[in-house]
Amino acid sequence: MTDQLRLAVIGAGAMGRDHIRYIQDDPDARLVAIADPMPAAEQTAKDAGVPWFADYREMLDCTALDGVVIASPNNLHVPMARDTVAHGIPTLVEKPISDDLDDARAFADEARASGVPVLVGQHRRHNPKVRRAKEIIESGALGRIVTVAVLYNLYKPDTYYDIPWRRAKGAGPILVNMVHDVDLMRYLIGEPVEIQGMSANAARGFEVEDSAVATVRFESGTLGTITLSDSAASPWNWESTARENPFFAPYDTDAYYIMGTKASLSLPRLHLFSHAGGVSDWTKPFTCEVQGVREGLPHRLQLRHFERMIRGEEAPLVTPEDAIKTLEVLAAVKQAADGGGLVRL
Repeated sequence: MTDQLRLAVIGAGAMGRDHIRYIQDDPDARLVAIADPMPAAEQTAKDAGVPWFADYREMLDCTALDGVVIASPNNLHVPMARDTVAHGIPTLVEKPISDDLDDARAFADEARASGVPVLVGQHRRHNPKVRRAKEIIESGALGRIVTVAVLYNLYKPDTYYDIPWRRAKGAGPILVNMVHDVDLMRYLIGEPVEIQGMSANAARGFEVEDSAVATVRFESGTLGTITLSDSAASPWNWESTARENPFFAPYDTDAYYIMGTKASLSLPRLHLFSHAGGVSDWTKPFTCEVQGVREGLPHRLQLRHFERMIRGEEAPLVTPEDAIKTLEVLAAVKQAADGGGLVRL
């Protein structure tokens, strides 16, 4: 293995171009190829100074690789990951791992049996603020967590939907965006056991939903809500508040609210609210402590984790099996939103 890890990217759309940039900026990695059948991808590869392949299988067959990043449309994630694993190449596959639960489960079994490490791209888990929130929760500082409110509301430009697959079933914000919020709720709060939900497509009128609300009962007894829309002119979403991506204009507000019997925590600003004197009482004033962390862009931190994973220094933070649990929750949200009532997991 060379000093710099030889990495390739499959899929040169918006997310793929981000991965390309992160690899190019990383001193421990070297971008060696891009695979994507779209004509624009050829120019992307030319600009990056690497070979372009219309067929990713040809790239896998003729390119020496230490790792591959898959950033293709959702329905191609598992088929492509199967091929990279079959070639023995450690793989970072973007979320959601699949829009087909049975196929995702089969792939997880295959990847585990192969011994080839696979990381699923739930990049928010790498955010230092999320790590700090988990430390605070596990310390017991919040007491018993009773309720959680998650907001993901923004307006995607109409041109976002010029790409046909984004208007088709399986590509709506429940799978594309809520997947991150469900993953973080699982990471921070625990496993959901009951789901109710509603969805609507009235704002855009496409086959996919543009808005959804889910209510969740967690195994611990905590109750939560997730409200999302990609058709709401709102700053109350992770992208606008977490400053993870310079593409989004930052706003000094929060998107997650975690409320306990002793204290409450908002994210991503990490504002910790507790009653003065340490005794919960609605007649007492609150104090607010801002929890400091060393900032870091989650995608860059995820890439470094992937590199250590390739070198055998760390196990994948988010495995296919873990990602499937999130997918099962999303499937329950979809089922409930489509009129299935209460769904038990």
